[in-house]
Amino acid sequence: MAGGNYSTITDILNGKTQNPGIRTIHKIANAFDMTVADFLDFKELNEITIEDDR
Repeated sequence: MAGGNYSTITDILNGKTQNPGIRTIHKIANAFDMTVADFLDFKELNEITIEDDR
């Protein structure tokens, strides 16, 4: 659903990846139909735009 690598998601869930990149977080949040700000419970992030140009 997130459009990312399954092993990346598994590593995050298992604590092997403790600092995922913002693009990864953005993809996961989108999979849950959430903004990054809502996903991280950090409303100030609503002012930032992330473009999917990769």
